[in-house]
Amino acid sequence: MLRFIVYFLLLLTCRRAAAQPPVGSLLCVPSDVYNADAASDGTASDAAAADAAFKLARQAVEAGEVSVALQHACRAVSHNPNHPEARRLLGYQRVGEQWAGKYAQRMLETGHEWRRELGWIKAEHAAKYEAGLRPWGSRWISVAEDAERHATIDRGWTVRTDHFLITTNVDRAAGAELAMRLETLYQLWRQLFGEFAVTPAELKARLEGTQATGFKRQPFRVIYHRTRDQYNSALVRRQPQIAITLGIYFDAQRESHFFAGADQDAGTIAHEAVHQFFYESTPKPTRHLAPTANAWAVEGVACYFESLVEREDARHGGSSTSDGGRAFFIGGAGAGRLPAARHRRVVDNYYLPLAELSALGMTDLQQRPDVPRLYSQSAGLAAFFIDGEAGAYRKPFRELLALIYAGRDAADKLAESTGRSYDQLDREYVEFMKKLPLIAETAPTK
Repeated sequence: MLRFIVYFLLLLTCRRAAAQPPVGSLLCVPSDVYNADAASDGTASDAAAADAAFKLARQAVEAGEVSVALQHACRAVSHNPNHPEARRLLGYQRVGEQWAGKYAQRMLETGHEWRRELGWIKAEHAAKYEAGLRPWGSRWISVAEDAERHATIDRGWTVRTDHFLITTNVDRAAGAELAMRLETLYQLWRQLFGEFAVTPAELKARLEGTQATGFKRQPFRVIYHRTRDQYNSALVRRQPQIAITLGIYFDAQRESHFFAGADQDAGTIAHEAVHQFFYESTPKPTRHLAPTANAWAVEGVACYFESLVEREDARHGGSSTSDGGRAFFIGGAGAGRLPAARHRRVVDNYYLPLAELSALGMTDLQQRPDVPRLYSQSAGLAAFFIDGEAGAYRKPFRELLALIYAGRDAADKLAESTGRSYDQLDREYVEFMKKLPLIAETAPTK
């Protein structure tokens, strides 16, 4: 019964403003220290709707459904930004007039403030920053001198947030902006795969009144290069084909690399960051990811996050701002690689049966001549297992990913956990694709 209620309510909006897409999810991101576009004074709160959403969050906690609980807690906050129990369930604490995670709380309580163009600074130094000065050791220097001293990536600026440590030689503002973008992405990822980030026991303790005990002590490390050429030069020894990439995650070094400029791709940032989230949220991740099977699932779920789109019309009755935060669609039929996946399955009749696809390891997958088509198919399959059949396959798919990252998966594991043969899942997948809106008849580019 709880699952039916959960997926029925996913048809609603964050603030009763926008229609749910035919597939995918509408997810809310609460306002907080890093989400500076949204106030949190509660002036537009809807206490009854917030309490109803939080009741569902409580039921999900009791049922051990972490991601569902986080979704409904975020929905409660979208209705009432100052809902104390929902905020506590999400790991927030109130500091003055702001809601903050544990790291941000410590920074605020030690006299710092967050500036979107600077990151964290000491509040007592704000006037110096505004006068165009920057700290260098025990003295203050000009903005130009500061830029000169941080011109190379090995001497870049660092920006720390609750979950990220950004190193960049672009500028401080770029580092802060990327950190805020990634904090938002992490909140969205947790609402679909929260079981990787927090245990049911931890959520239950928060529900019973315990504040979140800490932040990510080993933050996700992200290196943000000033130009594509600098990105290529810095990484070519690690990855000889770096020039054909738009971003990359190295699991051995536990760091993602991106670059600024016109060639930057938001979908790639989401894709590589999701790889990082899964790998570094696994307690003891394998050193050899998907070597003999299930490589499609690793790439497919990352491709799924390329479909992420912010919805302005889902904010506060259709306005561009909301006290409760922001809203995003993910998994929409017209976004990311999903149009290509539909076209290839329904129009071109291209499809590698799931039994064969599941038997491909990472090297096997990436060495195939049809790898671009297989990436699109993998994105479509991820959408099917996350959103198809009213969400019935979401838990088995999440469990498959957990086994892959722990190095304990097998080619037949998804069939076993869903209770369906791969032939039957193939048939259900094509029916799922046929029901998607036909976005374009033109051949896909991906």
